[in-house]
Amino acid sequence: MSQLCTLTFTDAGGTQTVQNNIVRLVFRKDIYMAGTELSGTVIREGGVSGIVRVRLTAGGRMIHDGYLEYAKAEHRNGRTLMHFSSKGWSYLLTQNEPVPGLNYQVNLTALAALNTPIPNVTYESGTLTVNYVSVKEHSTIWDAVSAYAMKAYGTQPYIIGTNEVSVTERTGADLMLESEDIISEGTVCDRRSILSKGYMADYDGQYSVSLDNPEAAGTGIVREKYFAFDRQWLSSLTTGIQMRFDRTGRRSEMSFLTVRGYGGEEIFDNISFMLYGTALTRTIGGIELQFEKQRVTAVYYTME
Repeated sequence: MSQLCTLTFTDAGGTQTVQNNIVRLVFRKDIYMAGTELSGTVIREGGVSGIVRVRLTAGGRMIHDGYLEYAKAEHRNGRTLMHFSSKGWSYLLTQNEPVPGLNYQVNLTALAALNTPIPNVTYESGTLTVNYVSVKEHSTIWDAVSAYAMKAYGTQPYIIGTNEVSVTERTGADLMLESEDIISEGTVCDRRSILSKGYMADYDGQYSVSLDNPEAAGTGIVREKYFAFDRQWLSSLTTGIQMRFDRTGRRSEMSFLTVRGYGGEEIFDNISFMLYGTALTRTIGGIELQFEKQRVTAVYYTME
């Protein structure tokens, strides 16, 4: 499978080892995730606890660089199988708390500099400066970045490349898919976390502000949440509720294409193709790759 991808493990001493006996790999990434995810099984002798870094190159570029999250080695039929999962370094932003309080006059890089540095994570430069970002106790650095992104650009943060945190809208490359490479296409509706209504407490502690989620209207789903007062949204409490709607309903309407092969496509790339005699163009919002039996299959999701 070396011609399709290169999987490299690094131990605590810095020694890198390319894994040649890959049984199966699954890679995931989308515009709402805090990092890339990689899981799989390889044939490998030796212990697993010494591995500290996992990297995957495919389609001519590195698509995953992260820490070993979980590994299990088992002996079966005369060989040792290692099952593992890894998350991109940027996922650690969801597992570290920021400095609580008000951070005044910050852009993205300045906000990052105020908090715990995460190895191998970089930040988009040249972003807008906002008057303040309010950070609550026991929130996460990713929450702080999300608040900044909403306030500065009305967006959600995303990861470009392997571990670069970005917040601005991006235009990707224009790519063409051959019809014979398309295996299947379809749609997905994921309402497992969608909210129907949100309330946010005002400065006096009263839940005087509420917002109905139009994406849940007519579905019959009743899922209401009450949010504590958030100084971040003092000037527009409904914006704080809307940000939570965006998070919980982000995958409620998607289309997908399953194709043979992978050429290094990235989120925000625009793929054009012929489907049932009609020329279509879709923007990639999510990528899932499966490497198995000397083949790679790619699923490209579009968030509608």
